[in-house]
Amino acid sequence: MIREISLIFLFCLILLSCHEEQGNWTAVHQEGAYIYGVWKSRTAKIAEQTMIEVAANIRTQDDGVSAPLKRGVKESLGQTNIAPEHLLPADDEAAGWVRSRAPSTYQGATLYRDRAAAPALYYAYGFQQQAEVEYQNPRFGSKPLILLEIFDMETPENAFGIYSFNTYPQAKFEWVGSRAMLSGGYLRFSKGKYFIQIEGYEFATGIRDGMIMLAKSVAARIKAPSTLSRKRDWASILRLLPNNKVNGSVKLFRTNWALSQIYSTLPENVPQLNDEALGISALYKEDYDSAKWMDARIVFILCFPEPSMAESAYTLYRQALVERSVPVEIGVSGEILINEHPVPK
Repeated sequence: MIREISLIFLFCLILLSCHEEQGNWTAVHQEGAYIYGVWKSRTAKIAEQTMIEVAANIRTQDDGVSAPLKRGVKESLGQTNIAPEHLLPADDEAAGWVRSRAPSTYQGATLYRDRAAAPALYYAYGFQQQAEVEYQNPRFGSKPLILLEIFDMETPENAFGIYSFNTYPQAKFEWVGSRAMLSGGYLRFSKGKYFIQIEGYEFATGIRDGMIMLAKSVAARIKAPSTLSRKRDWASILRLLPNNKVNGSVKLFRTNWALSQIYSTLPENVPQLNDEALGISALYKEDYDSAKWMDARIVFILCFPEPSMAESAYTLYRQALVERSVPVEIGVSGEILINEHPVPK
């Protein structure tokens, strides 16, 4: 008996030691309507600890009754629901900034057809229509200096998704109705079902201030729906992620194609979203060195309308691993563990 106990203890020590070895660990599990996991974890132990925390958050918050918002379902109650051109600020609403031309619009599949731009990402996030106008200010001459675009993305989830695609760690943010990101001559934010993008054609403090004033004017016109009464919308799923996220790293995605555009170094096999699923992810540093955020692990949560859909996607994911003969381990809570690229000894 003593010998058997000693062997078991030794086995546990060996397993624990293996799980502390550095590598590139993936962990994936399914519970209820959720598939959740970790990509790019330095050790299996860190991945398992993260999985335990997410699972606890799911069990605490989720009552298993409500479903996430479905693609194409518009929630009009308590939400601004007007064409984007009617949200464009009029002349002098922003201290001297006036329209330099009449507004123009795009509808559906016509987005950016006359520009050297790639609209595929907007379509992946449910784009409906866009309105834009340029602004000028006599203090800076007679040429347009600011382009303001407002996109109707159909739902708040889609609007936040396209906004989050453009965010990145260590960016500068401004509180403009809802939080806005300032980066590379652009100011971007989402509110309600709208995504707002403002471009300054030149770098100057006065132009930047004008961009912020225009953004505040637009934000004041938009009434966003309350999320307090809804389960499994993007805000409630976001609360399921562990704390200490890398600032500016939260992403929302509705398709696997969009996910692949966000992260270029994911494993070959990832769970597949359906048309009504919603995904949230964020970066987490392995240590407190802020310079290493690019090597941070990714924590993700996929929410499906029904547990059966999550079960089906999880089963297909496991089958794909078997077909590729991927070596897997089973973690302490039942999650799949994979060392994608073991560190050579």
